[in-house]
Amino acid sequence: MKIIHIHFVGLIALVLAAGTDAQNAPAPAEPPSPRATTVPASEIQGAVERNTSGAVSDAVLRVLSIDGRYNVGVSVVCRSQVDGKTPPDAIVHDAITEVYQIIEGEGVLVTGGTIESAVALAADDPGVRQEFGPSSEGELIRDGTRQHVGSGDIVVIPPHTAHGFAEITTKRIVYTLIRVDPQRLLELRDRPAETSR
Repeated sequence: MKIIHIHFVGLIALVLAAGTDAQNAPAPAEPPSPRATTVPASEIQGAVERNTSGAVSDAVLRVLSIDGRYNVGVSVVCRSQVDGKTPPDAIVHDAITEVYQIIEGEGVLVTGGTIESAVALAADDPGVRQEFGPSSEGELIRDGTRQHVGSGDIVVIPPHTAHGFAEITTKRIVYTLIRVDPQRLLELRDRPAETSR
């Protein structure tokens, strides 16, 4: 009986010692907190003011990695009438979700349906790598839903959803654009870049 008692007391002592060592051991390091990023209104307005030429101007302000799991892009897009008319506009993205918030102007946005005579964009196209990932474009969307959008409206466009402005009813329409990139296809960018088409 004494031998069993001694072994039991020894086992209790080992457990208590291990608990004390665990309490004295440094706590495991917590993962670093994700860093928040602010794109100031002055930067957005500056991009709008610089992008006054061409039918489409897409200023990529940031493309950020979110814990290495997905990317988020922030852009400002200006679409303008050319000679008083709306240029053809029809595109569909394979992997990117886009979120528009209209900040100036009005227009008729078509979403859904199919793009007539769609052509895949080349993988080395700067827009594919920097702006919107693998995509196809054309000039006309068939059987889409037409909706009037204007300042303050937000539109969420999932991947595989054809979209484009059938009509810009003001001289131009300007919107901020958040791109959600779950496959991390877009090039990371921590400062603005501008492209025009």
